Amino acid sequence: MDIHFLGTGSAYPGTERDNTSICFSNKGYHVLVDVSGNPCRKLKQMDVDLGELDAVVLTHFHIDHIYGLPSLLWGMWLEGRKKPLRIFCDYRNEKKLQGWLAAMEADKWPISFSVKVEIFNGDQEEQLLSGGEMSFTCFKALHSVPAVGLEVQCAGRVVVYSCDTEVNARIGQYSHIDMLIHEATSARTLAGNHSSLREVAEKYALDKIKEIVLVHLSDNEPYEEEVTRLGIPKIVIGEDLMTKSL
Repeated sequence: MDIHFLGTGSAYPGTERDNTSICFSNKGYHVLVDVSGNPCRKLKQMDVDLGELDAVVLTHFHIDHIYGLPSLLWGMWLEGRKKPLRIFCDYRNEKKLQGWLAAMEADKWPISFSVKVEIFNGDQEEQLLSGGEMSFTCFKALHSVPAVGLEVQCAGRVVVYSCDTEVNARIGQYSHIDMLIHEATSARTLAGNHSSLREVAEKYALDKIKEIVLVHLSDNEPYEEEVTRLGIPKIVIGEDLMTKSL
């Protein structure tokens, strides 16, 4: 499984990072989690064909996680996509998503692929989709709006994406995580409805986690200094256009 980091930045405008968006790929099956930045360009840079993206999962409806959707759909149309596209969102956001698609007048574009909106209840754990030997299960994140984290399983490996959240006891329940992709809006200070690098290092049992990749990063935060102070080599500071393979 390849994990493509299209963006690793927080909601604050960044000088070197686009907002956080991640694509999971295996055996020709591709799932994009949140849509920001210039998704078409980023996916192409990571060799993910716009015609072959299978699904989009929207973890929550804050603008930095969804604003690239019109660009993604527009690019797919212009490139003559044929394959149906599945878009997953919390049932509390379905009306907003449908309204947005209507405002874009996507139904009037001469597109030759269908867009299927599928809903879930983010307060409950449930498997959302599977393909390419990957399975995606959502769990509740701790944020200011309904939001979900994701568990991705593939070939016996477990990847957990925290999404925007405070430190989440649900993540601490795992007996083993091969890769924890966790938000760190700040390096040290507490940020309401978010996490810091220091909290991630101090509040999770790191012996149960093989590798931690930090995303949702803010400019002018001393991440490198804090990683050095902690002396924990398994903590990786995420970078845009980085790919991790498991």
